[in-house]
Amino acid sequence: MKEFDVAIIGAGPAGLFAAEVLAKSGLKTVLIDRGADPKKRTHIAFGVGGAGAFSDGKLNLTPKIGGDPESIGRTPEEIQRYIDRIDAVFTAFGAPEKYSGDDAASLGELKQTASRYGIEFIPGRQRHMGTTAVREVVDRFYHHLREQGIEASLENKIERIERRDDRFVLHGREEISARYLIAAPGRAGAYWLREEATRLGITTEYGPIDVGVRVEFPAELYTPIERVMYDAKFRVRTPTYDDMVRTFCTNPRGFVVREQYKEFSLVNGHAENKLKTENTNFALLSHIELTDPVEDTTEYGRAIAKLATTIGGGRPIIQRLKDLTQGRRSTAERLRRATITPTLTDATPGDISMALPDRVVVNLVEGLEQLDNIIPGLTTDNTLVYAPEIKFYDTRYPVTHEMETAVPGFFVVGDASGHSRGIVYSAVTGMIAAEAIKERAAD
Repeated sequence: MKEFDVAIIGAGPAGLFAAEVLAKSGLKTVLIDRGADPKKRTHIAFGVGGAGAFSDGKLNLTPKIGGDPESIGRTPEEIQRYIDRIDAVFTAFGAPEKYSGDDAASLGELKQTASRYGIEFIPGRQRHMGTTAVREVVDRFYHHLREQGIEASLENKIERIERRDDRFVLHGREEISARYLIAAPGRAGAYWLREEATRLGITTEYGPIDVGVRVEFPAELYTPIERVMYDAKFRVRTPTYDDMVRTFCTNPRGFVVREQYKEFSLVNGHAENKLKTENTNFALLSHIELTDPVEDTTEYGRAIAKLATTIGGGRPIIQRLKDLTQGRRSTAERLRRATITPTLTDATPGDISMALPDRVVVNLVEGLEQLDNIIPGLTTDNTLVYAPEIKFYDTRYPVTHEMETAVPGFFVVGDASGHSRGIVYSAVTGMIAAEAIKERAAD
């Protein structure tokens, strides 16, 4: 068994930036991941860089996007200082210097237009690295950490966490013991972490999930908004149920991709640096919160994903929006009638309304109708929708302002914590936990 001062489970943004804080601290630190290094990894969610390394590397550089400072006892000003440090690290390792969303006049005009139609627009400065660039940046960052003394245990799936005296023992391909533990397994490892946390006596809370589709349409429709903010964030309240629907992860001239998990398939999207398509895509997500007596949003989301995968014959479902709104399934022939070519071919023509709850479908259709006011043409016959896209932020850990759980020395960070969404906010939480450990060790 190898012994360390700090063990970090998960080498995504939260884990990498936690390691960055601990580098040269004198604390023997190991970065653990069930996947491979950036040059060798094949799984979309596991490996150095996490799901972010297989995304197109959108950095939201504002505390208004990706989390709630109050939920971790921080002020927006504190979070912004962490964000600035994170942006500087990405810059140092080769992130493109171009930003979007920093023209106040254009942002104000778009916000005014959106408000006219009852749509909330959340402005913010962004940086888009691109899929190829983000992997190169992550590779440089990772090897820098190794040069600074951070050890790594890759392709090591931790099956069980054991509390032994004042240390944590991690059982996997390599057994590891550490005084402090930072758990950062991402959304893909959130279900496993919840089971382990429960066994260790850590109380968790059920949070919301987002269930929806990936929408694909001609790129020209989004161009006027892209000039203002690359990945514009819109929220709408639906007329029928007064539920919140939001756009997420817009990819101008990008690709829809498949995320394969053990029991189901999901969809996602990304954009390359140089390889462009004629289409733009974004996720449209319906916010779901369950209340007593049924609160387990994790199992609810997994049930939806499994059902959709069953209907899709093991693959995601693709449908023309026109067919969805007119209550009929899409066939290969009907898909060919659209003037755009799907960027995800590994999907089954079908009927999304058979897979997603009716309330969610109503919300999504109404949300698209509202968004058509600021993206004219969005609801025409050429728009395609893919399902399911589900964001599991549903297990939320009660933590201190240092991201520590009720078990001393056990910190939960990143998207698995329920307190962050996306690359930057995940990195913020990892830095907060690592700073707390560094300070305690110095006392």
